[in-house]
Amino acid sequence: MTAIDARPLRALALDIDGTLIDSRKQIMPFTRSEIHRVVQEYGVHLILVTARPPHSAGVIKDRLGLPTSYAAYGGSLVWAREADGSLLPLSETPLQVEDVASILDTAGGFGIHTGLYTRDIWYVSALDYWGMREARNTAVWPELLPAAAADFDLAAPLFKIMFRGEQEPLAQLAEALAEHPGHTYAHHVRNVLEIIHIDAVKLTALTTLAEHLEIGLDQIIAFGDTAADLGMLEHAGVGVLMGNASADLHVSDRVERTLSNDEDGIGMSLRKYFPSSVPFLP
Repeated sequence: MTAIDARPLRALALDIDGTLIDSRKQIMPFTRSEIHRVVQEYGVHLILVTARPPHSAGVIKDRLGLPTSYAAYGGSLVWAREADGSLLPLSETPLQVEDVASILDTAGGFGIHTGLYTRDIWYVSALDYWGMREARNTAVWPELLPAAAADFDLAAPLFKIMFRGEQEPLAQLAEALAEHPGHTYAHHVRNVLEIIHIDAVKLTALTTLAEHLEIGLDQIIAFGDTAADLGMLEHAGVGVLMGNASADLHVSDRVERTLSNDEDGIGMSLRKYFPSSVPFLP
């Protein structure tokens, strides 16, 4: 039971970029120690809910040093960590082929960096600044598309399309794609536009995992920092928005705000909901 509101919190759902990792792409020591403490002392089930591919989420799992369940590609791939340490696939929701074709056809006129994500491989239209920047962010190296993105062989299901570029042309592309949304969800922040299936958002993925774990959403504490996280923050038992989130991001009063990802925002909120007398250094 928590000391704050007497609700038993049995799972911890963490977005990665802008939330779990700081601006240097590291996990802050106090935050890491608090995550270990609540998992080990309270038996809380750890879930990484991220737009990253599963192998990139695996890098973060290794840095944490704890077993985790995953909702990767924004919720397009959902895997539960079983008691024996194995991963059980719960759902896969790739983009529809006709939507991919329409998106790539529209994007072709903008000349914007394109990334296509299968289950295991990330393909890019060019190994340029944007490709290298994303590789640096995620610790995953891409493969070069064998031809123009619009001619890519769609034999393997695609779980995410990501466009990266300067803000103005990317905003124009987002506006053009919004005119023909298909069965897609688009998340646009500054230099990034990510597209997944509309049924593969983070809240849906978290609901799937909660049902598998036989817990309620109200027994989950969830952290995030962007619009893509708002669904799970609004429906979790405790939803926490990071202090580094955009000031333009509006949430209901039931979503709490914490410190930034450079100020141990997760660690400080976990200490609040899972009290301990163990001293800590800020």
